[in-house]
Amino acid sequence: MAAAYKTLDYAVTGAIATILLDKPETLNAFSQQMRSELLAVFSDLENNSAVRVVLFGSTGKAFSSGADLVEGIGEHKTVEDQLMKEYAPLLDKMANLPQPIIAVVPGVMAGIGAAFAMNCDLVVMSDTGSMLMAFTNIGLVPDGGASWQLLRHLGYQRAFQLIAEGGRMSAHDCLEAGIANKLVPADQLMAEARSWAEELSGRAPIALREVKQLLRKASVLSYADTIALEAKAQNVCIGTADTAEAVAAFLEKRPAVFKGR
Repeated sequence: MAAAYKTLDYAVTGAIATILLDKPETLNAFSQQMRSELLAVFSDLENNSAVRVVLFGSTGKAFSSGADLVEGIGEHKTVEDQLMKEYAPLLDKMANLPQPIIAVVPGVMAGIGAAFAMNCDLVVMSDTGSMLMAFTNIGLVPDGGASWQLLRHLGYQRAFQLIAEGGRMSAHDCLEAGIANKLVPADQLMAEARSWAEELSGRAPIALREVKQLLRKASVLSYADTIALEAKAQNVCIGTADTAEAVAAFLEKRPAVFKGR
């Protein structure tokens, strides 16, 4: 049974874990308690091989309004300390989680909330959702890796314009830019996300784990180093029982059943 959380709705059903930010009265603003609870959940999932896919969404109309500005920096001396000691470990945990994470975005994702969604491996958005980068409207800069993500997706000039103008991207803009993978009517969002998670959960988990790390590392590696990293990952995968099962299933003309071994 999942532990009780004050800022999250967390459940595991079969091979799918569902994490919902659950403070709709604050538009799911990231508080210290929410960050702490998320780190605990992702740390638990890191060692739970029975879970193959993670859905990361929210209750209410918004995914997240960003950082809890009312709470401020809490016990930290500076906002830099807060970002590096509380946010960075959590974002890193997500990036290195063995399972793919699907962000499920029902409405606006703003500020560092958008950084969390973009840090996921896949993103499904409501077709009425949006992304807001309002940092410069209050004299701030993006954080949580949002600058890195936006530069990758938009290129320098478009990323600079969005950030400098405190701009908003519609769900359709996010889809076109590759920030979102799918757009779904709001009343079908979670059902579609869960269906996608179920499909992915039937695929070879070791291969998906290796693909996740390949793509995340390739952006900072040379072409030659990426080839070498692929070769190592392929060496891991080819010796698995899952690969032997896939070959046998192909020869026997039946669906493969992957065990994650």
